[in-house]
Order: sequence, then structure tokens, then C-alpha cells
Amino acid sequence: MRYEEYIRSQLKKLQNSAIIPEDKIPGLDLYIDQAEMFFKKQFEDLDLSGDKGIITKAMINNYTKNDLIPRPEGKKYTKSHMIMLAMIIYLKGIFKIEEIELLMKPLVENHRSDFDDHIDPAMLYNTACSINSSYVETLSAQVDSDIDEIKKKLEETDIADDQRMEIFILILSLAMKADAAKYAAARLLETYFINPEKERREKVKKPRKTAEKTEE
Repeated sequence: MRYEEYIRSQLKKLQNSAIIPEDKIPGLDLYIDQAEMFFKKQFEDLDLSGDKGIITKAMINNYTKNDLIPRPEGKKYTKSHMIMLAMIIYLKGIFKIEEIELLMKPLVENHRSDFDDHIDPAMLYNTACSINSSYVETLSAQVDSDIDEIKKKLEETDIADDQRMEIFILILSLAMKADAAKYAAARLLETYFINPEKERREKVKKPRKTAEKTEE
């Protein structure tokens, strides 16, 4: 199979399995081994090596211990727990555990609180899913366009029709796109969750600069 067909087939798999819709997440409370099996089944079609993207029982226990998710209720995980675990699956691809802990902290604290306005993890998760519902379809079209562009640019070179080098360029291009998205997510996490005081200080400085310009 040529790589063009192969990558299209993989993106088709991704389109069907990359995002776990909220309505697929069980509404019944689950024991930890049932939670592990649920996530394993969701990603089994993606041929992920080394259990990447999968959450194991050991991981779930670790996430509970480190306050990435609330403690289970009577050894069972509710739908809210499962939704937060789904969030962690996507976050752990680019963030360290301690960074995810900071990001999840408001949800965990709100879950425990009897006084704060309720934050519904399902609403947050569904919004993100909705935004990304057509992302893989768009990515597939972009990859097709990138492949055509790569072939065109290599036409007059010594490596025209060298499939390995076409694939190399495509891999590098996809990595660059992923790195750009990772950078944007990392800057938001750093500025608003890890070091929010820095952002507040910068907001305070801006009106002073405007005032100085007005006086001039």
C-alpha cells in the first residue's frame, strides 16, 4: 500500500475513534477494572504502541492519589470521574502530570465543595468535543493538500519520486503543526494556571503605559 492510501486509512480510523463522545461514556458507576477496560476498548482500533493513550488501573490510582481526579465514591467511579479521566487522556500527550494536576485542580476542588457554583465536567468536555468534531476531517484534507504540495516541490529535484523522502517531509510537516498547537496550549497553561500572578502583573502595567502616552 502506498503511503498516501495508508495515511488516509489511519486518519479514517482517527476520525472514528480519536474523540470519545460523552454519550459513549457509561452513566453507571464503574469499578476501577471496568473503567480501565472501557478506555482500552475505545482506542483498540488505533493500534497504539506501548499502551499510549490508554489509562490503566495503576494510572487511575496515581491520578486519584495526586488529586487529578476526585476520590471514587465507594470504590466506584461516576460518569464525572470518567469524563475527567477522558480529559486526562488528551492532556497527558503533551503535559506532565504535575501540570495536568494544576489544570484539573479547579474541577477537583469544585467537586468536593458544598459552596462553590457547580462546574459540570460534562459541559466542559462536550464543548471541547464539539469544537474538535470536524478537526480530523479537516486534517485529512490538509494532509492530502500537503502531499500534493510536497510532490510538486520535489518534481525538479534529485529526489523526485523518492517515496521515503516524501514521507519524511510529511512527517516533519505534521510534527511542526503538532508543535505549534502544543506551544499554544503550553503558553495558556503557563500563564493562567501555573503562573497566573505574572499575567495579573502584566495587566496592571498596560493602563500605566496608556496613561504615559496620553500625558505626552
